[in-house]
Amino acid sequence: MALQLTVIALVLLIVSAAATRFQQSALEEQYGLRAQAVAESVAEIPLVRELVAADEISPEVQATAEAVRTRTGVDFVVITNMDGIRYSHPNPERIGARVSTDPGRALAGISDWYVETGTLGQSVRGKVPIWDTTGEDVVGIVSVGVLTGEVSDTLQERRWGLLTAAGAAFAAGAVVAYLAARRIRRQTFGLEPPEIAAMYEHRDAMLRALHEGVLAVDSSGLVVLANEEATTMLRLEPGGSATRLQDRADLAPLLAMSAAETAQVDVQFPIDNQILLVTSAPLTIRGKHQGAVFTFRDRTELQGLASELESAHGLVDALRAQAHEHSNSLHTIAGLIELGHHNDVLSVIDDHTTAQRAIGDLYRSDASHDTLIVAALLAKAAVAGERGVLLRTHIGDLPQLEMRVWRDIVAIVGNLVDNAVDHLTVHLLGGGEVEVGVWCTGNVMRIDVSDSGDGIDEQQVDEIFQAGFTTKDRRSHDGLGLALVAELVSVYDGSITLDSEPGSGTLFSISLDLDPMVRAEAQNRMVAAHG
Repeated sequence: MALQLTVIALVLLIVSAAATRFQQSALEEQYGLRAQAVAESVAEIPLVRELVAADEISPEVQATAEAVRTRTGVDFVVITNMDGIRYSHPNPERIGARVSTDPGRALAGISDWYVETGTLGQSVRGKVPIWDTTGEDVVGIVSVGVLTGEVSDTLQERRWGLLTAAGAAFAAGAVVAYLAARRIRRQTFGLEPPEIAAMYEHRDAMLRALHEGVLAVDSSGLVVLANEEATTMLRLEPGGSATRLQDRADLAPLLAMSAAETAQVDVQFPIDNQILLVTSAPLTIRGKHQGAVFTFRDRTELQGLASELESAHGLVDALRAQAHEHSNSLHTIAGLIELGHHNDVLSVIDDHTTAQRAIGDLYRSDASHDTLIVAALLAKAAVAGERGVLLRTHIGDLPQLEMRVWRDIVAIVGNLVDNAVDHLTVHLLGGGEVEVGVWCTGNVMRIDVSDSGDGIDEQQVDEIFQAGFTTKDRRSHDGLGLALVAELVSVYDGSITLDSEPGSGTLFSISLDLDPMVRAEAQNRMVAAHG
């Protein structure tokens, strides 16, 4: 408000000064034209023309000039000859003396008005030539003037009116400024400009510091805010703003989400070769839906963290299982040595290392096998051995794949193996075998996982891939393993075949299409299904 009042006062000051100067010029012109008109009237008096042409200083000229001055209210009427010698003057003592101002233009036959300073002071005066009786030659001049003090008095009277108007305008401007300031404060929640600037700087720093992408879209689909992460993830122009979702076919799902008035959490959104997890929150301003705010997380990064965590858990389980199994074996070996059964000692040692040596030899001898899946199977074999389950592996030739693809394959194999080992442990109280086969034919990855259990109940076959379904203790299992397998298989446009009969075990056969184009189309279908 102080800023607005300052601007109003400055504008009024400038306008008032300009108006005053304009009025002064207008008054000077008004008085000058009036003086010029009086001078022209005096110059047309026949007596004046004859006496001036006679080149005589006559009392009649002075009397005529004073009579005109008195009747018109001007301050002086001065009549001179061609040499500028006064024939009349308000001060009779100055008659016969030369005028103090330049009479050149009037003597040249030019009638005009001027602001000049003479013996009586500064004045606005009109000067006109006096022509002879024939009207051909200039014989003298008439100078009629009004002192500028009178002009100033008139201007002062008008100035009070101008100041009154300016004061009223300032008062009206102050009221408008007050109302505008109140409205602006309501719109800015009572924040002053420095506070608003600080909030903008803090918000900008916060958006730059976030590792998640943040995107704000208005109700028309126009991007109004995007941090650097969102700009990179969605391939937006630098700054991100001024982009319309309608102009990008790959961003069309976001447009539909922005129109929703309910929040959506962790919706899978494919773009290029990435799968982003999108969370949207409706943007409501003063009770009206104005768009949405999106946050983006790279699912690849989350899968990497999950795989690292799973690997760490697997390593801990494997080390604990190996420590426990080695402890038991050492006790057995110690007893056999004490009894002198040395041949049995060798048999125990050989049996203990057979399964581990098979997988270990596979890892050391065949460089074509990816180390990630072999390492996972080593850990799973140790855990299965501790629980009395033998894990057999058959790994064929495998291609070079992205780490992200291998993580998905390891997640599928790991969940199937865990499920089979848990099943054998719960239903057979230990014992049994789990067999794993992984190989690749062209662009198709094949995974077979079978167990020697008692099979799956026919009534449960259609439910086992649903999230939350489990036949184990719910206090320690959440029923997400096979649901995750089904989701990952759908990402690769794959298929799952289940072959199970009561008493004869279970076989899961999975095929995955590794073609990136096929995988991208499958991911798009998943997003459309979620939408």
